[in-house]
Order: sequence, then C-alpha cells, then structure tokens
Amino acid sequence: MNALRLIAVVLIAATILLSVSGGTIVIGDGTAGTFTFTVQGYTVTGTLTNGIVTHGNVQLQMSIDQSLTTSYGTLQITGTGVWDGRTDFQTFSGTIDNVQGTIQACALLACQNIDFTGTGTWTGTMAAWNSTAGSVGSGTFQGTLNFTGAEITQTGPEAVSGTWSAPFEI
Repeated sequence: MNALRLIAVVLIAATILLSVSGGTIVIGDGTAGTFTFTVQGYTVTGTLTNGIVTHGNVQLQMSIDQSLTTSYGTLQITGTGVWDGRTDFQTFSGTIDNVQGTIQACALLACQNIDFTGTGTWTGTMAAWNSTAGSVGSGTFQGTLNFTGAEITQTGPEAVSGTWSAPFEI
C-alpha cells in the first residue's frame, strides 16, 4: 500500500509542477541535425544534437568530426560549439559561441595541427509545430573562424556561412 501512495504522490507532484510552469519544454530525441558550410572551397559538415527548447529559449550542441582529402593531403577536422537563441515556435534566432577545434593536416609522413576558434549568428524557421510530436527547424548561419598555428599567416578572420537543420521534439 505504501508503494501505491508513493506513486500517487509523485504523479500529483509532477502534474502540479507541469501545470504551474506555464511553458513548454521541448527536448531533442537524440536524433542529430546537421549544418554545412564551405571554407576555402571545401565543404564541412557537422552535427547539431540535444535540441532543447525551454520557455522560448533554445540550445543546440554543435560538433564536427570530418576527414577531407585535398590535393595537399588529408585534413581531420574536429570541433565543438554551442548554439543559443530564442524561438516563438515559428522562427529562431541566436548566437553561436564557444566554437573551438583543431584541423590536423597530414601530407606524406608529416602532420601539423591548426587550431581554430569562432563565433556567429543563426536564424531559421520551425516547420509545422505540433505540441505532441515537436518539429524540425532549419535556416542559415554566418560567422567567423580564426586560425592559429606555427605555419598560419592568416591576416584576419575567415568568414563562413551555411545552412542548418535540426529536430526538436517533446
């Protein structure tokens, strides 16, 4: 009998908490979204995960883990970042922060690491929001990347822009 009473108390508390909160909490189901941009002629694709919408605030985790074959050798790109923003459940807008990563460039038997940092902004729309099933957002982003390394002679930030798409579900 005590177990049934405990279950009833937990269910009532959860119902009160959800009804008092006055907002919607939407969490991605683990399905990854994607983003794509081109830098110096090479297309880079990454993932957007953990799409969370809480009371109109949005956050996505960004990651890149991609190998590119160039005429100079192989590039291994790894990086992370955070996309924060707002939504009215029709449109999105926000910033891209804490972008950091490494490009390992290997030619023949020698490799060199190039570090990068970056920031940006993103906008988009939410397709056919459904309060039970969630939706998919998509749009564009733009930003800058700064490269550092022993062999880098970059004179300023590298501008990038691209597209994104990510799921948002309850």
